[in-house]
Amino acid sequence: MKAIWKRVLTAAVALPVIACITACSHKQEKKPKPKPQATVVVDNGNIDAQGKGNGQSDIPLVIGCDKLNKKFNPFVAETVPDQQAVSLTQLYLIGNDRQGRIVYNGIDGEVRAYNGSNYTYYGPADIETRYNRKKDETLYYITLRDDLKFSDGEPVTIDDVLFTIYVLCDKNYKGDYKLGSHDIKGLSKYQKNKNIKNIAGVRRLGNYKMSITTNGFDASMIQSLKIPICPLHYYGNIEKYNYSKKKFGFKKGDISTVCANKTSPVGAGPYRFVKYEQKVIYYTSNEIYYKGCPQIAYVQLKEMKEILNATQAKIDNEPSPEKVPGDEKAEDTKKDPALNRNAEALEMTEGTVDVLDTVLSKEDISWVSYANSNGEISGNRISTNFVPTGIYQYIGINPDNVKTGTDAYSEKSKNLRKAFATAFSAFRSILYDYYADGTCIIQYPCSSASWLGTSKDDENYSQAYNKDINGDIVYNEDTDITKNQDNLKKAVLSYFEAAGYTTDGMSVTDAPAGANTEYSIIVAGGKSNPLYQLVSQTADFFKEIGITLDIVQSGDKRTVAKRVANGRLQLWAGRCDTSKDYNLYKRYTGKESLFGIKEPTFVKLAKRAGTTIKDTLKKKRYKNLYNNILEMAVEVPVIEQQSAIMCSSSRIDMDTITKDITVYYSWINEIENIEMK
Repeated sequence: MKAIWKRVLTAAVALPVIACITACSHKQEKKPKPKPQATVVVDNGNIDAQGKGNGQSDIPLVIGCDKLNKKFNPFVAETVPDQQAVSLTQLYLIGNDRQGRIVYNGIDGEVRAYNGSNYTYYGPADIETRYNRKKDETLYYITLRDDLKFSDGEPVTIDDVLFTIYVLCDKNYKGDYKLGSHDIKGLSKYQKNKNIKNIAGVRRLGNYKMSITTNGFDASMIQSLKIPICPLHYYGNIEKYNYSKKKFGFKKGDISTVCANKTSPVGAGPYRFVKYEQKVIYYTSNEIYYKGCPQIAYVQLKEMKEILNATQAKIDNEPSPEKVPGDEKAEDTKKDPALNRNAEALEMTEGTVDVLDTVLSKEDISWVSYANSNGEISGNRISTNFVPTGIYQYIGINPDNVKTGTDAYSEKSKNLRKAFATAFSAFRSILYDYYADGTCIIQYPCSSASWLGTSKDDENYSQAYNKDINGDIVYNEDTDITKNQDNLKKAVLSYFEAAGYTTDGMSVTDAPAGANTEYSIIVAGGKSNPLYQLVSQTADFFKEIGITLDIVQSGDKRTVAKRVANGRLQLWAGRCDTSKDYNLYKRYTGKESLFGIKEPTFVKLAKRAGTTIKDTLKKKRYKNLYNNILEMAVEVPVIEQQSAIMCSSSRIDMDTITKDITVYYSWINEIENIEMK
């Protein structure tokens, strides 16, 4: 069983496994628009309210998390647990749908199809994007709902949004939000104190309307507007706010009082923060939440790392039980939870926690299944679902250093890299031996959850690097290539031959000018890297056909950075987080890119895709770029990491959990609907 310290405990992502989109043939119908009204008589939402609403359950929902750093201020919360602690109390200006697309019409709601179902998305604001090509400017119009209230009863207005924006754009802001790094008109001069008292591109248009103007167009700008609407009267100083006099609630350049760690976070979210005590945060429901008072009156966010470590240590020191997973019949309903060898499953069945987000190995999955009477990962005690995290792992190949001759983008150079890519791709299935359902193989350099990605049901979908030089299929996704490598050897050698290598039909005997028979691959973290086994077996395969692939183990990123700087990087095992700012132009081109692609057509296409506003055209251009990346064979997508979301099905009404949750749409988005049994 893997070490407990490797487990990741958060609660910000979610439940059912991702599936592909299918179009719905029936009429799309909106759910009723939420109306912000108290379900019980409260004193204008005062902070002393008990959070019980009208018949809400008194049984608390206990969410497990990693260590809390107690930075519960929305401006400075940085760790996942602290951000989770804050998010339960906050309302965010704009949001995403399940595929990561922005919800533009949050006030009246938007209906979008996902996984064969229609879902209605509401939010506190509408946002409209207009790009002026002549001026090379982008204008963002923001309209806020006029009936929102913070949990303390104060109204939410555009002044609260402006206050939040000015804090995030202050030159001394060092938090996690990146709004202040964008090219908003006048922002640079404002931050440099060049006689400018306000940001020219940020304008107040009324109590519930405003606009932001940026130079050019940056697709990540609108994502950076996913900010909490922080109450000016709580975090700022209302006496220092006067828009017409260019005063924004704090002293410019001094946000220390704003970012100070307040006693408790306040916002317009579904829950009120009550207290933090002995590594547990206590919340009560917000009766005046705009989507309705949550069905669960009380929530606890509990640190679980030490608890799980202690439980696992106790398990490891005890003799293994005579019965192991697989011995019992599915109809056996008398399993003893105390025999379980998985700490998470044991603590969940014992009632310590209701929701956990962790990582499960193949062995762990067996023990989770043991806890349920049906012998499955979801059953009467625990419901487990795997959700892609938006973080994928890959093998990178630098085109300037893996080529034949002098042209990195010639057909021969591409075929050389395809020889490597085909082999790496074929051995991806061995990762199932450890992760089982905890991972998914991907074919494109993108999250399987993203609207910019692809799925098996998409037109012209195909597996990457599973064909030989003639286009004949060598293996499929479920092929165990370790049992039959003859066809793979023929395919890989066919690419080496097409790249100009000399072979004897069984192995490589000589390399063409500009190429070699010996290459190196950097694996950060060495044997602890999830891709090390894949790289090691691929290296053994290459050795059999006359190619040496030297594995360089690195404990940190410095070795990779050094080789990038001196231009000697050849191949590497990497990871990419697509859940944040995923810009293909920055990732694949330029001096800071590990790939360093200089092919003019690709550079032009990548830049154009990054400045495309229309969703349908953007998706088409991204798909074109993915195909170009695979054709140049500079990247081999391997696996996407998946979180295991474990819920107590014995205590939570699983029918009330948000359906089809993804990395972009957390179950917290609809926490107000969850009920306990």
